[in-house]
Amino acid sequence: MPIYAIPHTPEWFTALEAVNPFQAGLTRGVLASVGRDDVCSICGDYPAQDYHLTGQKLAPNAVATLRLCDDCREFRKGMHNEVYVLLSE
Repeated sequence: MPIYAIPHTPEWFTALEAVNPFQAGLTRGVLASVGRDDVCSICGDYPAQDYHLTGQKLAPNAVATLRLCDDCREFRKGMHNEVYVLLSE
């Protein structure tokens, strides 16, 4: 079952490190470079919102959430055909 932890929490990083340590490291670097954690998981832009990936079959224990700015969400949709819905929905 995919993991729907709130992005950038200790639980989220623990789950992400188990399945994708490279992405976990990149996100930690982004957060460190901007000095806050309420930014996009990918580029560090603000504002960003918490999303979950929908409409795709995910591997067990996949981390299915990201904090994304509008540009990165649209990029992932176009490049990877990923559809993200607000985590609160």
